[in-house]
Amino acid sequence: MKSKLTVCIILHLLLCAVVKAQEKSTPVFPTAVFDKMQAGNMLNSGTSVIKGVVAKKQKNLNNTFLGIIVTLFPCTAYFNEWYDLQKKNGKTLAMMSPEAYSYRVLAKASDEDGSFEFRNLKPGKYYLQTIVQQGKMEKRSREIGTSTTVGYNVHGQQVSSFTEPIYEDFKLFYNTSDLVKKIVEITAEGQTIQVKL
Repeated sequence: MKSKLTVCIILHLLLCAVVKAQEKSTPVFPTAVFDKMQAGNMLNSGTSVIKGVVAKKQKNLNNTFLGIIVTLFPCTAYFNEWYDLQKKNGKTLAMMSPEAYSYRVLAKASDEDGSFEFRNLKPGKYYLQTIVQQGKMEKRSREIGTSTTVGYNVHGQQVSSFTEPIYEDFKLFYNTSDLVKKIVEITAEGQTIQVKL
């Protein structure tokens, strides 16, 4: 009987391991050929500008824009396929080739107001993304003990007993990380686009 139970446990553990392995995301790359000439031209030889600001998710004077980096990718056919793969449901993990990933531009958002700027861009579509980290606070309560109330009759005999929890209020401080993204289109040379992330 013990050996049957052991075999059942081992089979159950193996089945759990197989299910877990299937739940892991499978890396998928775009099938389109990455056009480095097109990506390079979009990023280096234009006269257009994208000006933007990173907006806070919640108004809080204690939140700062310190260290926020905005990333810009040119929307080539390769990138568009990667973006579509990202949006698909399921267990796929959209990946980009190292070469395609290198054709990006980084801008540091101003620590004071979250403003950023990308220059020398040509007409076309661009994908912008950043991660906004913010400190938040919630008021909560927790049980720290109990209080028991006992009732007696006129003869001094206990007739009732009631126990209730004692709660203490406290503040919970934590950080959030939100991925913010947007596709922006430049339609003419020399254009300045204003965006809000």
